[in-house]
Amino acid sequence: MQCNIKENDGRTVIAVHGDLDNEQAAKALRDTLSEILTSGKKHAVIDMSLVESINSYGIGKLLLFYKKFKDVNGELRVCSLKGHVKEVFETLMLDRLFRVE
Repeated sequence: MQCNIKENDGRTVIAVHGDLDNEQAAKALRDTLSEILTSGKKHAVIDMSLVESINSYGIGKLLLFYKKFKDVNGELRVCSLKGHVKEVFETLMLDRLFRVE
């Protein structure tokens, strides 16, 4: 799993390439989101268009950083949910917590 960071209209967009279903992928996501917060950015969007699978490893990191962004009056959003990942978000009602684009 790999994360690419880019700026788009004043927002930080993290394109996730690969599945968020193991410890290494969750660590990569954690490191990327920590880097964004440490740099002082408060708003980020995670592009999930290339993620086909997510489990508790990935969900745990998303929830952890949802709170960390909220604590600094920021926001963490997700976009381009599809297939299994969209089903998981809907089943766990994460689509009510996160702003989904």
